[in-house]
Amino acid sequence: KKRLVYRSKQRGWLEVDLLLGTWASENVPSLTVDELDEFERFVNMETIDIYNVLTLRADVPEEMRGEEGSGREKSLVERIQDWAKESPLGKADQERYVEVKTKNNLI
Repeated sequence: KKRLVYRSKQRGWLEVDLLLGTWASENVPSLTVDELDEFERFVNMETIDIYNVLTLRADVPEEMRGEEGSGREKSLVERIQDWAKESPLGKADQERYVEVKTKNNLI
């Protein structure tokens, strides 16, 4: 578990380190063995692919999706993606961005 949390925080991309590392710190200790295996498969992906899944630029890989059907349970990776959508770390305030850039003469 400690190794997975460490690998989640040390990807080499700040955005992925923050999103995946924060999720891992909060959730990995309570995962089941099957969920740990699924999370390890996700962490073994290339960092760019993880980034694209977390930021909704790419779909969750087919082999990591939950079962099809109306009452289907979401997979671990889909739940991580949902968390990233709701996390303040995964959101940017466009108005604040423009304000800071303008104030510092960067645009």
